[in-house]
Amino acid sequence: MSNGRSRLAGAAAVYLGANVLNAAIPFLLLPVLTRVLTPADYGTVAMFALVTTVLGAFTGLSVQGAVAVRYFQLSREDFAEFVATCAGVLVASTAAVACLVAVAGAPLETFTGVPRDWLLVAVLVSGLQFVSNIRLSLLQVQGEARKYGVFQVGQSLLNGVASLVLVLVVHMAWEGRALGQAIAVMLFGGIAAWWLKLDGMLRFPRRWRHHLGDALKFGVPLIPHVLGGLLVVAVDRFVITRELGLAEAGIYMVALQLGQGLGLVTEAFNRAYAPWLMHRLAAPDRALRLLVVRGTYLYFAIVMALAAIVGLAAPLILDLLVGDAFREAAGIVIYIALGFAFGGCYYMVTNYLFYESKTAPLSAITIGCGLANVPLTYLLVRHNGLAGAAQAFMLTQAASFLLTWWLANKYHPMPWLSALRTAGAENPT
Repeated sequence: MSNGRSRLAGAAAVYLGANVLNAAIPFLLLPVLTRVLTPADYGTVAMFALVTTVLGAFTGLSVQGAVAVRYFQLSREDFAEFVATCAGVLVASTAAVACLVAVAGAPLETFTGVPRDWLLVAVLVSGLQFVSNIRLSLLQVQGEARKYGVFQVGQSLLNGVASLVLVLVVHMAWEGRALGQAIAVMLFGGIAAWWLKLDGMLRFPRRWRHHLGDALKFGVPLIPHVLGGLLVVAVDRFVITRELGLAEAGIYMVALQLGQGLGLVTEAFNRAYAPWLMHRLAAPDRALRLLVVRGTYLYFAIVMALAAIVGLAAPLILDLLVGDAFREAAGIVIYIALGFAFGGCYYMVTNYLFYESKTAPLSAITIGCGLANVPLTYLLVRHNGLAGAAQAFMLTQAASFLLTWWLANKYHPMPWLSALRTAGAENPT
């Protein structure tokens, strides 16, 4: 038993370390890229990455999530056929998306600020990232934490190194940063496909209709949920590009990357906290439940304080990290940091809904907040400029947290009010 716990703790540490390194590499590029790229160049890079993420909801139709689930449910032969069917879905959907982007290239270029040829590159990048995600999912369910970490961090390192060489040595400006990302994803996507074939995970599907129906039934309903999440976290850059220009989008991206440091901390904490909480929710112990709630309130206070510290320290941090053209970002970091703080609070309450398997109403909140974020962002950007986008992000994250908290208490009541009353009784003023 103790060996099992040690292996679990070791794997968790590897995943956490890989995630931290993976997220840190783009941040470490900031001092260099913001001194050699203009804000408009940086904005184009941000939009290229964002377009790639959005297209990823359609290239593959989100069926990769079914792979990790079916690994435990199918025989090895059936599973290999299932993976091959998912690969077929990827090829067909990527080709369809590429055709649509080619036909609608002109309006998409105007809307995103990304040239038409690079939009097609983004389609290819999103498709090959799908292959890498399948490989990573299989490594995770197979318990190969170290291989997972090496693959994930290796791709990010290649992305960063290739970008620096292309920007600093070849002098390709924003195209060098985008091409560095494309090279890394394409190379590791090819490695992932070869690795799947080598492991016997790709087998010609005899029952392809059955596997196709199963994969689409799992993946397609997730597309609205994915798009809803993207509307919450990504619509701001589209609005900024359209209303204020690519230069402002580049400045906003710098502020976002600084605020994301807090998001990284809260996500890492939740990876450790969620399993601990799930284990204890099964025990109806009132004292323990009170302890959990008080700890949650303390966590809320800590992340809000950290957000305030990041916001206040932003001018000093950006003076050290970025070029003069990006210093405007300092004034909006506080709103972005508070948005990520509300996101961290959201993690603490959404676990109750996952415990109760109430993902459908949770998706409704995500989609609703995402849809509301679109007009809110437009309104605030037109009134407050760049700060308005950050304010909309903060308000949407706050609404998502509060609505999810209300929903969590509906399906899994916790002593939220009584914890406050008893704390007051124990500490009279």
